[in-house]
Amino acid sequence: MPNRPTPITNREVMQRAEILHEKMRTWRRTIHRYPELGFNETRTANLIYNELINLDIETETGIAKTGVIGQIYGHDGPTVGLRADMDALPIQEQNGTDFDSLYPGLMHACGHDVHTAILLGAGTILQEFATQGRLPGSVRLLFQPSEENQDEEGKSGGMRMVGEGALNGLDAIFALHVDPTREVGMVATRSGTMMASVDTFLIELYGQGGHAAHPHRTIDTIALSAQVIQAIHQIVSRRLNPVDSGVITIGTIQGGRKENIMADNVTMAGTIRALKPQSRQLLRDELRRACQLIELFGGRYELHLKAGYPAAVNHPQAYQVMMSALSDLLGSGQIATAAQSMGAEDFAVMAQEVPGCFMRLGTHNPTWERQYHLHTPTFRVDEDALPIGAAALVATALGWMNGSSNLLA
Repeated sequence: MPNRPTPITNREVMQRAEILHEKMRTWRRTIHRYPELGFNETRTANLIYNELINLDIETETGIAKTGVIGQIYGHDGPTVGLRADMDALPIQEQNGTDFDSLYPGLMHACGHDVHTAILLGAGTILQEFATQGRLPGSVRLLFQPSEENQDEEGKSGGMRMVGEGALNGLDAIFALHVDPTREVGMVATRSGTMMASVDTFLIELYGQGGHAAHPHRTIDTIALSAQVIQAIHQIVSRRLNPVDSGVITIGTIQGGRKENIMADNVTMAGTIRALKPQSRQLLRDELRRACQLIELFGGRYELHLKAGYPAAVNHPQAYQVMMSALSDLLGSGQIATAAQSMGAEDFAVMAQEVPGCFMRLGTHNPTWERQYHLHTPTFRVDEDALPIGAAALVATALGWMNGSSNLLA
């Protein structure tokens, strides 16, 4: 191999991505028809494995249970990770296309089918450059299971990949997510904290049941749960610093079995979100204090907290490389600063291990009558975003390998 490979231009990257447009569309629609929940993505993993093997990419399966890794080798230089998630959601699709989900109650309503197809496209392009002896480093393709959920041990696919050493030896890692609020051709990212941490909680409140006609002989758990809910809803507004951001949402509440029986227990479950570690801890502590109100009236409680993902923080150097690469590839007018979001992503776990950056890829068609949002039965994307996403990942990886995306012509 020559010591200095022939430079790869952005025009080449985009041209190759456009050539792969139809293939990526086919991959995406195939995956969309057969959605699989977290840690059950066997059919999707098999599709990925077969495509990577056909490209002569060194491939390993069974990572983090159902994950797949592809290793592309180029010249001596940095090793860059590119990650896509594969899992679907328990939602009944209502789109009426010829590639709607064939599995009742399951749907790719968060675009992970798109992410997977894009990474397969990016891998195809990068392997082509490697075969030509032009890749100025190496790339690891990380097809991750179960971003949406955690297993019985409290681990998501990203957590398991990190724990099993899938990121060992990486110099940086990059990923993207579809964004139905932005038009196709637009991308967005930011330096520093981009998404929130997430924890889930289960609260069990216990009082004393009895006949509804004699409430004075009971400890009314439903009435006391209202007090607890009010206290919880005041945590963010009265205990968290107003310049910080946080959310506590109660998503479910269950209590009582009959209209004339006083409930002896109430169960509530919800989520905690925060952008700063100290805010995350404060919200946890204050949630417990709010639950303690029931003890003043003779009841008791049990609070079960389940730690989720940390806040997603984009590394400043990785951010600069991605911004430069995207600006050179698409034009600075197509790049936006992403707003901080209280949504969460387990890419955050990976970005704690090595410098990382996450971007949002516009998927909205401006001719549509409305936006089709994530996690809904009618979620959809404009598939013209596929080559843009693949080219964006390739350009970013090359930018890191070259030390600066300015080296890309």
